[in-house]
Amino acid sequence: MPEMDGFQATRKIREHEGDSRHVPILAMTANAMQGDRERCLESGMDDYLPKPVTLDSLKNALRQWLPAGSVTF
Repeated sequence: MPEMDGFQATRKIREHEGDSRHVPILAMTANAMQGDRERCLESGMDDYLPKPVTLDSLKNALRQWLPAGSVTF
């Protein structure tokens, strides 16, 4: 059993990263219900990928949030 959920983990990461660093956090969930995306973004996550995740949507998200040149497919 996990000690915290993704929302709690996101808040902890955001509390500790400071002004000079930003860790990209992408939600990936099977709970694709209305309002889930907004809840994830409001909690401090950067993006939201509902399952089933397509290879193209994953590639696009990684290209958006990781440094240029760090992702090759």
